[in-house]
Amino acid sequence: MGAFLLPRDNSDVSVRRWVRSVLEAQGEGMLSNPRERASIADWLMADLDPRSRLILEALEHRYDEGELTLLQDHLRQVCSGIPVQRVVGWTEFRGLRIGCSGDVLIPRPETEEVVGWFLEGMAMVKGDEAKRVLDIGTGSGCMALALKAENPSWDVVGVDVSEAALNQAKTNAIELGLDVTWVALDALDSATVAALGRFDGIVSNPPYIPSSEVLEPHVQDHEPALALFVPDNEPLRFYNAMVPLVTSCLVSGGCMVAECHTEFTKEVADCWKLEGAQVQVLCDLQGAQRAVRLIRS
Repeated sequence: MGAFLLPRDNSDVSVRRWVRSVLEAQGEGMLSNPRERASIADWLMADLDPRSRLILEALEHRYDEGELTLLQDHLRQVCSGIPVQRVVGWTEFRGLRIGCSGDVLIPRPETEEVVGWFLEGMAMVKGDEAKRVLDIGTGSGCMALALKAENPSWDVVGVDVSEAALNQAKTNAIELGLDVTWVALDALDSATVAALGRFDGIVSNPPYIPSSEVLEPHVQDHEPALALFVPDNEPLRFYNAMVPLVTSCLVSGGCMVAECHTEFTKEVADCWKLEGAQVQVLCDLQGAQRAVRLIRS
């Protein structure tokens, strides 16, 4: 418990050193990685004072007792294994601050890459004119909001079966001042999705982890199962449901991209190989097969 005692000196330099020393002393799980510890320390300080990412350590900024007590509580939670994004309640996604309650997946860097691949596909087939795009399984709304922020003229629709997730997405949209349409529906009901009309592009990060797969505790214990898991005998459940959308929703020349389990990208690509469609498996920055992109002829 001594590691969590507040520092006597409340200057910015001393508080930062205290945060790092506490994280280093705990040193288990994610905290055993020095880079991860440094990232978490920066995150906690940025939440305490948004200016802190720009403040040189030599600057004698001082924190009051309330701020230090909050930071102490956040440190205890992080050291107990709760992801820092859950502790502070937000993360960054393509330059946007995205709120992430326990009802939604924490947006990850790999999904930022999915947005990039989707934008590349849209640029290849449709040029610069205004587009209508659909985000299936929107969760926090991170992908839909990033697309709208980077393409203000686009008509963006985000759908999810979880009302709680949609509430988080709506809150994020309001805080960011972005106009996105949110719809509650089951993505497995292709006819209901098709009723939304035609789209120039479809993007998705659906549940894709087999239910028997064992995940790291910080994922298993702190992410919503609804957004993670599919039955072991149906690993392509959501990707199969997207196949009819190619003809019912996607315009000619349209683009569809979905994040996938790294062990099932080939299977997803195979089920998406429709007549005339161009299908490509995409690898992330670590070289893992991360997504599949389809361009409709």
